[in-house]
Formats: sequence, structure tokens, C-alpha cells
Amino acid sequence: MADKQCVQMIQTNFSLYGLVLSRELRVSLAKQLIKIPQDERESWLSRIIELILAQNLNDPHVEAKHIKLAIEECLEPNKLKDTETVFNVINGYDIPKIKYDISKKKFIIDNENLYSETQYKSLVFKHRFEMAWYKTLRHKQFLSSKFEKQQTDKTNLIPIEYLLSELKMGKVCVMGLITQLMEDQYYLEDTSGTVKVDFSDTDFQDTFIMEGCIVIANGVYKDDVLHIKNINLPPIESSESLRSDFGDTNIFGGPHNVSLKMSEKLQVHQENNQDGMIVFIAELWLDIPNVLQKFKMILEGYMDYPPIAFVLCGHFLSFPANITSAQVLITGFKNLVDIIIQYTNIKKSSKFVFVPGPHDLGSPKILPKPPLPKCIIEEVTKMIPNAIFTTNPCRIQYCTKEIVILREDMLTKMCRNALRFPKEENFFKHFAETIISQSHLTPVPLQVVPIYWKYDHALQIFPTPDLIVIADNFETYTTNHSDCYVINPGMFSKNNFSFQAYVPAINQIQDCQLPSDTDVA
Repeated sequence: MADKQCVQMIQTNFSLYGLVLSRELRVSLAKQLIKIPQDERESWLSRIIELILAQNLNDPHVEAKHIKLAIEECLEPNKLKDTETVFNVINGYDIPKIKYDISKKKFIIDNENLYSETQYKSLVFKHRFEMAWYKTLRHKQFLSSKFEKQQTDKTNLIPIEYLLSELKMGKVCVMGLITQLMEDQYYLEDTSGTVKVDFSDTDFQDTFIMEGCIVIANGVYKDDVLHIKNINLPPIESSESLRSDFGDTNIFGGPHNVSLKMSEKLQVHQENNQDGMIVFIAELWLDIPNVLQKFKMILEGYMDYPPIAFVLCGHFLSFPANITSAQVLITGFKNLVDIIIQYTNIKKSSKFVFVPGPHDLGSPKILPKPPLPKCIIEEVTKMIPNAIFTTNPCRIQYCTKEIVILREDMLTKMCRNALRFPKEENFFKHFAETIISQSHLTPVPLQVVPIYWKYDHALQIFPTPDLIVIADNFETYTTNHSDCYVINPGMFSKNNFSFQAYVPAINQIQDCQLPSDTDVA
């Protein structure tokens, strides 16, 4: 019979936290606690309750499984739970959609799926704008409402509807999406209306701004035209601030409901693996023997210290898709497998993540792009159990680090579509600022980068992750903005066999390159 005093103590402590425990479970827990010295029982009980609360119960009734998990964690505090996986690859179709809830005045996960396919097209830019609008209104620089009393140190954002309906003249500050409703005639558009704009005397603030970007414009409204004096990107809210809206809910994606970003155990695991790294390689042409030989050299170099993962981005063939592509690709993957299985340590320890390029086989050039067809990758998955074929874009969660990967020539396309080139030629820095400010990987019109309307949120970067990898047909670069690395590993087969490695434990990017002794055909 369990000690009555111990049972009463359990009942009292659980009630203090609003938890309901059946008599049977109280007695069972008391039998466990009486094995512990009396002066330590209360601290053990407090810890058990703390761990039960951390399980995000749906209601106050505690079940046996909740107590079992809490006790196991008390006994083995350094053991990872089933909900604390070290490495997850998240495909674009499984990324949560985030929206702003006006009634709750915070961002939430949107689980609704109520629209027809055609309705999603009209919602793509509406959703992007609303995300930027409410994020901006949270910033201390801006008034949250047109009707708030004007303060000298704050800016009042005027919705376009008010601008048009009140015939407001003079200096105004407007937020909107840059759109070209008629050729060479630009407009700013928000959810309430559109206004024609004049860029002839605009200071572009040395940033990357294109059609499809959401901007804050200061100017003079006169004769139904907004003459913009200066234009800038929306402010960036810190990742920590945005995460406060969600608590410990998983908003990055993956198999678990609870976010792993703040897991102390995963943080310890990450710090203990000081040499662990994730290697990023783009344009790994499997039909060119010399390229495969160079990849073999990489495996040779990492043989004694296998990386956490190799992230291999397309294109996987050196030529555009044609009738022979499927068979050539099957042969190429077979040759790749023959190389990998020679390195037992790497095959056993490292993950191999394959991200398709825009023109790779399997689907049209629309994002998110599905994984390579199963008929092509069958041999790889059979021989390499750690091979993961995923979408473009995709996400990787390693311990507490969040990584977003996109294989698309985004910097090149942004340069082509920019309204004005930044004066400073550090394009990488401006590119990073633009995508993080827009909270989107492709802030350009849909005709520039086609997207499946329903999955536009798969390209959101909200909150900002730890690392964004844009595998671009551009030189290798690394830049940092708002505590986020934005990198391009370079085209391995075309850029002197360059690639990059990320060391999560010390949050460091390493630029790597193999000797170029033979030209690639």
C-alpha cells in the first residue's frame, strides 16, 4: 500500500497546476516516489510535473503514458526522446502554412484547406502581402492604425483605399506590391486597391527591388499618381520575436508537433559533434566520368570523418532533357552508387539528400518540384538506405538548426528583373536582405518563377531559419543577414569543382574546392 501522505502530496501538487490524476495513477506514482529518500520526493515530483506540462496535453487529464515519459526522462535526462530526432528532411508539400489571426493579434498555423485550385491563384500575393503588412505593423517604427494619434517618431502607413477614397494629397507613406498592370506602367497594390506610381525621381535605397516585391514607399500623391521619393523593403522582425507567437509549436515542418529549436538535449548533441558537417554540392553531372571522379575524391577526403549529410542538388545531367535522359540518368546513379559503397563508413553514417534542379526529369519547371521519379532512383534507395530524394525546395532540421534549400537561379533572375541595380556591387548582401525582408525565396512575378498556387507557402522563410542555401548558377558566395547565413555552393561541374560545408556546432561555413586538373567536357 502506497504511503497515504505521499498520495496526498501528489494530489495537492498536481491540482496546483490544474492537472487531474485518477486515484489509480496517484497510487502508482506514489509507489515509485517512496523508493526515493523522503527529503528528495518533492523535488522529484515537481520535475515530473514540469515534464508532463512540457508534453502539451490536449486536456488536463493525465494518463499513464504521460507519467511514464516523464519518469523515463527523470531517470535518463540525457537520452533523446522519440520526439527529438537529430536529422529530418522536410519536403515542400509538408511545410506548415502560416497566417496572421486578426482576432488573436498574432501569427498562427493555418490548417484550413477550403479553396478550389483556381482560388489559390488570387490568394498567392494577397497572402504574401498580409504577412508583410502585419509583420510591419508590429515594428516600433510604425503606427498600428491610421486612427492612432500621430507621434513624431512613428510612421503612419496609409492603406491605398484611404489614399483613393479621401483624395488625400501631399506626403504619404504606402505599403504595397509592385505590379505592372500595363506595359511600362507600374502600380502599387494592396488588399484594398491600386495606385499608379512614378519612379522617375525615386531613391531606391541601394536595395534589390523588383516587380513582385512588397515595399514601403514614401512620396507625394498628386493627380491620381503617387510620385515616390524613396522606396525601401519592409523591416525584418527577429526570429526569436516571431517564434514567441507560436510557443513550442513546430512551425518549421517535420514529423513532430513540438518545435525542436529550443531542445536542450539536441543542443548538447549538436555541440558534442564538433566535427560534424553538412556538405552542399550543386550541378553534380552523373553522365560525366570526370565529375564522378571528383566526387569520389571528396568521399576519399571525408572517409575518416563522415559528414552528417551530403546534400546533392541538380541538375544531374550535363545536357537538357531528351528521349535518352532517363536511361543515362539510371546509368549515372548506378555509377554513383558504385562509388559510394566503396566507402563503408560514409555509406553507413552519412545521409545523401538529392534535390532536383529546375530542368531535371519528372515534372514541369514549377516549384515545389517533386522528387526524381521512383523508376530512376530505385537502385539508389535499394543500395544506399540513407539516400533521401526530396522536393525542390526542401528543408532540413539538424538538431536545433533549421536549413532551407532551393535549387533555382534566383540571384541571376533578380538581377535581370531589378527596377534599379544596387549601387554597391555586393549583390549577395542585397539578395539576402531582399528574400529575408520579403520572407519568401522567390519575390518575383509568377511568370519569372512559376509556382503551384496552392503551395506558395512552401517558399516562405518565416521565421528566418539559420541557413538558406540557394544553389544558383553563379559564383560561390557566403553572406549573413539578420543572424541567417545565405550561401551558394557554386556549380560543382562548371565552377572549378567548388562546394561548401556547414558546421552546425560552431555555425560556420567552409568554402571548398578541388584541384581542376582536367576540363569537364
